Amino acid sequence: MSGIYIASKTKHADRWRFLRDQVGEPIISTWIDEAGVGESRDLADLWRRCILEASTAQVLILYREPEDVLKGGWVELGAALASGVTVYAIGIEEFTIANDTRIRHFNRMKDAIAAARTLRAAVPA
Repeated sequence: MSGIYIASKTKHADRWRFLRDQVGEPIISTWIDEAGVGESRDLADLWRRCILEASTAQVLILYREPEDVLKGGWVELGAALASGVTVYAIGIEEFTIANDTRIRHFNRMKDAIAAARTLRAAVPA
């Protein structure tokens, strides 16, 4: 298991690239580099990678703002849960999956990232 997988709407990809490229967080979500319209040349390959990365990450962070309608994020969440990946979530309290005791909830992304850092420091990848 390695790194942090972030599942969210593609409109947030700039944030995750900033965290990876400028802050140095070990974000392994390759979808963030092809989040623009038409940037994914092979959608079957994209889905294969998303599921693989989500299911082999050290931690998955699912991020949702109130107006966001998650689609792929639910698939990635399921892959992580099925594989025993640690899951942190922001903004999913209104959904029944939020009751899953394997999900730790946060109010802010900043806090989820801090928890992921702590987890990664405590458990070798």
